[in-house]
Amino acid sequence: MSKKVVVVEGIIGAGKTSLSRELGAALGSDTLTLLEPDEKGNANPYLADFCADPARWALTMQVHLLQRRFRMHLSAQWHAMEGRGHAILDRSYFGDTAFARLQRTRGAMSNREFETYSGIYHGMTAHVLLPQVCVRVLCAPAVAAERVRRRMEHETGRKCEEKIVDVEYLADLDREIDYMVGVLRDQGVAVLDVPWDADRDSTLVREQTVRGLAARIDGLVPRDAFLDMHRRTV
Repeated sequence: MSKKVVVVEGIIGAGKTSLSRELGAALGSDTLTLLEPDEKGNANPYLADFCADPARWALTMQVHLLQRRFRMHLSAQWHAMEGRGHAILDRSYFGDTAFARLQRTRGAMSNREFETYSGIYHGMTAHVLLPQVCVRVLCAPAVAAERVRRRMEHETGRKCEEKIVDVEYLADLDREIDYMVGVLRDQGVAVLDVPWDADRDSTLVREQTVRGLAARIDGLVPRDAFLDMHRRTV
C-alpha cells in the first residue's frame, strides 16, 4: 500500500482542520480529505445538548462521533489501499478515545458508561487498520483557547463551546491526546510533531510549511501494512 492514511490530531482550536484541508491539497488532487464532524450539516446533533448538560449527553455524543469516525476511517482506509491516493482524516477514530477518556476523567461519563463505550470501540476496531502517519498539531492550550474565543465570534453555531472549553479543559484534552498519540507511536505509526502556535497569517509561509510537511509524508516508507498495521491497543 504505497498511499498513506494520515490522521491529524490536536486540541480544539489548534488549527488542525485548516491544516488538514491545506495538507490534502498539497498531497495532490487524488487525496481524500475527510473533516471532523461538527455542528454543520447536523454532523454532530448532540453538541449543543452536551454543552448544556455534559453528564446527560457525554456517552450519547461520543458514541455518535465514534460511529461517524469509524465510517470515515473505513472510507480513508479503502481509498489508500486501492491506490486511489492518500487520505487525510481531521481527527481520527483513534482520536475519539481521547475525548471519551477525558469525559470519564472530568466526571461527565461514569465508569459504567465508559466501559460501554470501550466495548463498542473494541468491537469496531476489528475492522480498522492503523494509519501510516499521525500529524500531531502542537498548540499551547492558552493559544488554542484564544482561537476558540475568536471563532465563536464568527461561528454562531459553536457559541455553546464557551460553556465548557477553557484553558483547563484544553490542557486536560492535550494530555489525553498525548497519551493516545504515544500509543499509536508505540504501535509503529510514524508521528510527525508540527508546532502550530504561530498563526502563519502569510499565505507564502503557510504554503511553505504545508508543502514541507507533505513532502515528509510522501517520502515516508511505512512499515509492512500486511501484518504490522494490525497491532493496536488504545
